[in-house]
Amino acid sequence: MRVARFTAADLDALGITTAAICDAIEAVIAATDTGGAASAPKAMLTRPDGRYMMTTMATLDSPPLLVVKTMLQNPANPAAGRPYIDGIVNVLDAQTGQPLALIDGPWLTAHRTAALSGVAARRLAPPEARILALLGAGVQAASHLAAMSALFPLEEVRIVGRSPDNTERLAARARAVGLSARILPEPRAAIEGADIVVSAMSRDSDPTGAIDAGWLAAGSFAALPDLGHHWMAAGLGAFSPLVVDDMAQENGLPETARIAPSDLIHGDLADLVLGRLPVGRSDHHPSGFVFRGHASGDLALAWQVLERAGPGSG
Repeated sequence: MRVARFTAADLDALGITTAAICDAIEAVIAATDTGGAASAPKAMLTRPDGRYMMTTMATLDSPPLLVVKTMLQNPANPAAGRPYIDGIVNVLDAQTGQPLALIDGPWLTAHRTAALSGVAARRLAPPEARILALLGAGVQAASHLAAMSALFPLEEVRIVGRSPDNTERLAARARAVGLSARILPEPRAAIEGADIVVSAMSRDSDPTGAIDAGWLAAGSFAALPDLGHHWMAAGLGAFSPLVVDDMAQENGLPETARIAPSDLIHGDLADLVLGRLPVGRSDHHPSGFVFRGHASGDLALAWQVLERAGPGSG
């Protein structure tokens, strides 16, 4: 059997929309709830030199897919002319074990992470959101800019970044799609009054614990794909609701390693999608989605890639 290999350029050419990825994630969540899909908790390793390694695995019964993603982050890579994050997604036939496709890992990770935020945002963010604040100016900030501008009628983007070059490039991207872009020196100025906040700061920067959820406007929404790396843990109580991607994944960790204090979490993405949260979006409180990434998103996007590529792709 021929194994298809998809580069980032191949994947861009497929034209998969943010809405389509969000819909696929919700379909996988629904299938998981009825027993038609399953996933394993993310496995992670760190090394003394700062390398971070992880793998995710998920399966779908119809069509029968097994998706395994392996990624590595190495702070030393950019100096050597290599990507900071790299890896591969392996797609197998879940009945036979035969390989179907290899998918560029960074591309899939960027798009599925923004779509996970999008699934939460479609239920928790103000429907007429106009102002987006991006904390960080790297790959995840760029993918979230594309996703949120596709899902909401944005007019303005506020950017806080460490690298002037990356920040300017991200501002140029925003302007290219018709948005005004402001580069600001610190997070509070970007967050206050924003409708949607995305915190996508790098793991290789020391956590500051300086960002306060209390700065968020009532009714706003924040996505924290960086695990809330720079946020005050105690301040997360300002979110109502506060949602994680997968409670089973969090419950498998010691309390000190969890993404947020257990008593502050209202549920996970499945609870949100399936209507099981004890509280919903409110105009009186900000809502938040803090997450470490989940295999259901990898599975959903890999499924979309094979569907869009059509016969002969695997």
